[in-house]
Amino acid sequence: MKSRNPRTIKVSNILLAAALAVGTTVMPVHQAAAEQAGAGPVIFTAHDYGFKGPDRIPAGMTAVRVVNQGKGPHHVQLVRLAQGKTAADFAAAMMENPAHPPAWATFVGGPNAVVPGGQAEAIMRLDAGEYVLLCLIPNGQGVPHLALGMQKPVTVMPAKSAAFAEPKADLTITQSDFSFSLSQPVRAGHHMVQVTNKGAQPHEVVVVKLAPGATAKDWAASFEPGASGPPPGLPVGGIVGIEKGGRGYFIEDFEAGRYGLLCFFEDPQTGAPHFTKGMMLDFSVE
Repeated sequence: MKSRNPRTIKVSNILLAAALAVGTTVMPVHQAAAEQAGAGPVIFTAHDYGFKGPDRIPAGMTAVRVVNQGKGPHHVQLVRLAQGKTAADFAAAMMENPAHPPAWATFVGGPNAVVPGGQAEAIMRLDAGEYVLLCLIPNGQGVPHLALGMQKPVTVMPAKSAAFAEPKADLTITQSDFSFSLSQPVRAGHHMVQVTNKGAQPHEVVVVKLAPGATAKDWAASFEPGASGPPPGLPVGGIVGIEKGGRGYFIEDFEAGRYGLLCFFEDPQTGAPHFTKGMMLDFSVE
């Protein structure tokens, strides 16, 4: 049987710089996310370098919240392990090939990067099985937090009651290789955003509120070697990697202005971040 292509686990240093650039800004967490999912959020506390939180959680639609008590930016990437595989197996596979996760590990989403003191939430359907929580953001030397021990095994148990319904989204972001599309123009206000991956590779969504006159390309370019000045915008939310055919949700309070969407996952063939292959989108909110 032909195995699927390996997926890169390295995340661009741009994401680290972007998170640090916002200082101590705290991302808002919306209780409505958990309420739409039908239960309170599962909370994981991130620190340098590890996670604290429950070892077992019920299956179904789940709001996952990350609370960052570390000194650097962190996120929660949930990875489901194939039947019979364990967190120890995953750690051994990553020791053998640090650049690529094993084919039996599946990205299922999670709340995206949050700065020290911040919180973020995302909603995903979690099937029963064994999972690992990861932080893929690199430190100042380019070493992913995962390699510094920032992972936690979690068992998702079969639900004892009926599964909660999926949230009702009023805006959909569709991912492909390599672009984003919006289901409709975005109006200012509170939105439940569904993210659907129709590409062949895993993708994420980083939402950036842009400075006047700036584009998503300008924001990304501001972190290239030799660039000067602060980035022309701030990351304001999103969802981390999900696989082909996967979907997840996040809440966003859009203010009027210009925004960008970017994906920082890297192409396994070239090592280039997806945004350099065109996976950026600029849009206006009125």
